[in-house]
Parts: sequence; C-alpha cells; structure tokens
Amino acid sequence: MNWNKFGLFKLPNRHRRFDYVPRYYNAEKEELRAKVDRAKKENSMDDEGNFAREIKFKSQMEEKWSGSDFKAQRRQSNMRLIIILGIIIVAFYYIFVALDGLGYFLDENMDKLK
Repeated sequence: MNWNKFGLFKLPNRHRRFDYVPRYYNAEKEELRAKVDRAKKENSMDDEGNFAREIKFKSQMEEKWSGSDFKAQRRQSNMRLIIILGIIIVAFYYIFVALDGLGYFLDENMDKLK
C-alpha cells in the first residue's frame, strides 16, 4: 500500500543527505599564515621599485602594541590618571566646604564688623 496517496501520512520519497564538512579553527596556523603573507608582501616591490614600507611599519606597530610592556605602561598611566583626578576632586570638595564655612562665618560676624 502506498502511504503517500493519503494526506495524513506523507513520507519522504528518499533519504535526505546533508553536505556537512567539519571545519576547525587553529589560531596558531592562522597567525603563521598571516606572518608568511606579510613577509611575502614586505619582500615584494611596487611599481616604482620600492619595498612595501607601510606593511612593514604596520606589522611592527602591531607587534609593539601587543607586547606586555606596552600594556603595563598603559595600565600604569591609567592608574596615575585616576589618582590625579581623585586628588583634584578631593581638593575641590575641601575648597567648596571651606568657602561654605567662610560664608557662614562672614554672615554671623558681619553685624560685629559694622
């Protein structure tokens, strides 16, 4: 009996196949490939016979900025900035509190000065 004739039971005519290709990400391999590509571009010459200096400069800056020394200097600079801002805020607070106290003192003693 063919069940496909009835509307209630519809079966697929054949087995469906999926084209699944597993893909893996290897960060070290990608980094190595990028370095090899950069080296090829650095050694290539442009139309005027000059080496690609911009690519070399870019790769050097990326390596410098990704280093731990640069991150440590940035962290130290940020901490210094936070400390300085904190000191400035505390100084302004004390100035305004002192001015407020000076205002109260002058208000109370103005009658004595006249």
